[in-house]
Amino acid sequence: MKRILLSLCLSLPLGLTALSAGAAANDLPKLDRVRTAVLITDPQNDFLREDGKLYGLLADNLKQLNTIDNIERLMKTAKKSGVTLAVDPLVYTALDGNWIHAGALQRQLLDMKALHRTSLGDPKGFEGSGADFYDRYKPYIHDGKTVVVAPHKMYGPESNDLIYQLRSRGIDTVVLGGMVANLCVDSHMRALMENGFKVYVVKDAVAAPGADAYKAALVNYDMIANGVWTTDQAVKALGR
Repeated sequence: MKRILLSLCLSLPLGLTALSAGAAANDLPKLDRVRTAVLITDPQNDFLREDGKLYGLLADNLKQLNTIDNIERLMKTAKKSGVTLAVDPLVYTALDGNWIHAGALQRQLLDMKALHRTSLGDPKGFEGSGADFYDRYKPYIHDGKTVVVAPHKMYGPESNDLIYQLRSRGIDTVVLGGMVANLCVDSHMRALMENGFKVYVVKDAVAAPGADAYKAALVNYDMIANGVWTTDQAVKALGR
């Protein structure tokens, strides 16, 4: 009996992956554009630019998935289809370095001054910094129509105004991509699902620090989200 139960537990993620992939390919939902947002977490230089402090951890996955191009496709599609584009950055300031309860990874990021700016109100040194948005995405982000929420400080949106901003616009469905697949993207997926949103994660518009981390993220997406799509599928669903 124990062996049977163990076998079922081990095979469950693989079965869910297959079912999710089949459903996404053959049964894309018709999205209500007024009630849908494309959400990109952490589209910033430290993750995406080759000299970024965290780029080396993600480089292989970024290239394998064509992540940078796919995120831009999602942004461009949101603009063309009239769907809300929302961006949720991760930013640390000089004052955040004084935290005494920072988690292990948080402490590393604070100590290395990744995603860092002096303060949210001080523009000095921000343009082109690791915390700044990736240049290719700026035309979409800075068009006066994109919702740029207050920075989150851990991994999910519990510490910022993302959920309020989405709800205040009548949005109940989110197409999700960004950095990092097994951390901020995963945490945003969970928080949004817990708050009653439909969430569709775009699995090739994310990146993780290595193949194992990416696979772990996919297992969670398949078990929790309403759907797991490719960028092609997301573009098709958003364009209907």
